[in-house]
Amino acid sequence: MSQRKEMLMKNIEFVAYEGLNGKPGFQMTLHKSKEGRYYLYVACFRHNGFNIIDVTDPYHPTPSKWVEGPWVKEGIKDGQSLPKIQSGDGYLITAHGGTMDVLHGTPKGNTLPFWGGMMIWDIETDPMNPKLLGKFECKGMAGVHRFFYNGGRYVYCVGNKPGFLTFILRIMDIQDPTHPVEVGSWWADNQYRANKPGGGHVAFGSKEFLEMATVHAVTVKDHICYAAVANFGACQIDVSDHTNPQLIGYLPMNPPFGGGAAGMSIHTYMPLGDLPYAVVSTEGERPRYFSNENKNGLFKKLVTQPMNTIGIVETTDPTNPSLISIFPYPEVPVGYTHGKNFNIVDGVRVPFGPHNLFDAFGKDCYEPYKGLIYNCYFGAGLRVFDTTDPFIPKEIAYFMPPDPEVDLFNNEDGTLLPGSKVAITEDCLVDDRGFIYVDTFQDGLYIVKLKMEDSYENLCL
Repeated sequence: MSQRKEMLMKNIEFVAYEGLNGKPGFQMTLHKSKEGRYYLYVACFRHNGFNIIDVTDPYHPTPSKWVEGPWVKEGIKDGQSLPKIQSGDGYLITAHGGTMDVLHGTPKGNTLPFWGGMMIWDIETDPMNPKLLGKFECKGMAGVHRFFYNGGRYVYCVGNKPGFLTFILRIMDIQDPTHPVEVGSWWADNQYRANKPGGGHVAFGSKEFLEMATVHAVTVKDHICYAAVANFGACQIDVSDHTNPQLIGYLPMNPPFGGGAAGMSIHTYMPLGDLPYAVVSTEGERPRYFSNENKNGLFKKLVTQPMNTIGIVETTDPTNPSLISIFPYPEVPVGYTHGKNFNIVDGVRVPFGPHNLFDAFGKDCYEPYKGLIYNCYFGAGLRVFDTTDPFIPKEIAYFMPPDPEVDLFNNEDGTLLPGSKVAITEDCLVDDRGFIYVDTFQDGLYIVKLKMEDSYENLCL
C-alpha cells in the first residue's frame, strides 16, 4: 500500500479546502440569504452537531463554525449523532439519532442514551447562528435517518415509529414550526409489527434484519414521492393527499443488485428534471469497515460481492417503471495507489458502489438538472455522469481527494477501521454558480468546479 497524497482529477479544477473543525462530514445543504450570501451547512457522521461555512466566495470560504447539537442527558457527550440536514424557506431541518458501535466507534453494546427525531431551526434571521424553533420525536432504534425538505409546509421524514421495524415514511406538517405534527405515513409490507407476538422484534444485524424492507431516501416532485425502499423496490408514492399516501408502482432492484452486508439494496431514487425518467442507485459501503480478520458479523471478510451501481429508470408508465440502463464502472485513474480496481483495495476484497447523489430539486440556489448526475462513489471519489441520452450514461469527470493522514474517529482499540487509509467521499452538492461541494469520511470539505474542454452549456444541450 502506498498512501496517496495528491488529488486525482479529470475535467475538474480544485477551488478550495476547509477542515470542518476535524469532524467527518455527511449530508450538506445550502442556504442563500435575502442579501445574496451563500451558507453551507454540513452535518456530521460521527458527532452531534453541524458546521456552518460562508461560501459566498468559494475560493475563500470562511472558517467553519461548529454548532453542537443538544444532548439527551447531562454529562454524557457521546452516543448521539446528527448525520442529515436540509433547508428551505429560511428553515433548517436536522435529523437526530443514535450511534452504533460497528459504525461510529462508540462503546460496545450500543447502550448510550440518545434522542431520535428531527429539529427545526430558523436560519433566515441569522444564518450563522441558527435558532431552535421546534422538534418532533421519532422513538425507536435509530431515530431519523433521512428526509426530504426544500421549503413549504411538509417534511417527508424517514424515521422510526413505535410498532414498526426499520424506517418508514412519516409526513410532517410544519406550518407551525414550533409544533410539527405528523399527518400521514406509508410503509412497505411486513414493516408493521405491533400485531405480532413480542412486537416482532428482530435482532440488529441478523439475517432477517438485513432482509427487512426499510425506507431509505425520498425525493418529492409534483406530489409524487420517489422512495428508495431497500429490499422492496424503487417506489412511486402519490402524496397529493398527505394524510393517505398511496403506492402507484415500484421496481424491484435486488436481485440482481446489491444487498446484505454490501449496503442498501436501493439507496436513492429521484426523478430527472421534468423528463419521464428517474435515477436509481444501490449502495456499496465504506471499504474500511470490512476486514479479512473478521470472520463473523456485519463487516466480516467478503468472499462474494454483489454488484452495486447507478441506473436510469423510465417512468412513462408510473405503475410499471422499467430499468433501461446502468452507469459505467468508474474510471481508475493513473496515480491510484491501492490497486487496479476499486473492488479490491490493497489485496482486500471490499464492497464497492455509489453513495449519495446530488438531489437537484426545488431550490433556486442549487444547479437544476441539465443532463448531469453527480455522485460520491465512496472510494472512487466524486463522479460526474452525462445522462443527456438516458440510454447511454457516460462518465465525464471525477475528483478523488488525497488519502487521509489520520483517523478522525475509531474505537478504543483502533480496530473499527482496519486496513489502508483510503479517501472516502460522502456527499456532494452543486450550487447555481457551478461550484461543487464534496465532503469526506475522514477529511474535510473540498470545493471544486467542472473544467470541460467543451463548454458546460454545449455539453448539456
